Amino acid sequence: MKWDGINRRRFIRVNFPFTLHIYPHEHPPISAYTEDVSEGGLATTLEEKLPVASEVVLEIHAGEEPVTCKGKIVWVRERESEYLPGKFFYDTGIAFVKISEQAINIIRNCVEELERKKKEEENS
Repeated sequence: MKWDGINRRRFIRVNFPFTLHIYPHEHPPISAYTEDVSEGGLATTLEEKLPVASEVVLEIHAGEEPVTCKGKIVWVRERESEYLPGKFFYDTGIAFVKISEQAINIIRNCVEELERKKKEEENS
């Protein structure tokens, strides 16, 4: 995912490929991986375009038990594959809109642990 825009995030976000299942309304489920994730939402790359402002159910495998919550598609950027001419992907940002405090804590703990490990690796 290439994005040269300004990073205006409220939460620490880490790049990590958690397994992700997206359940759009009246659409077959989509399996993907997160590009990055925070307490407020995630980014992923999909092979199909979901409409901005649509709500989805998310299942994020960020721990022993998957985190389930509702999300809202907040942005989509279309890009052509570097390796497959004519094949397009959709970088997609999803904000969490209905998420339990327990689920936020699981994501927060995962993000903090990954950030801590990243800093340790950079300092060694």
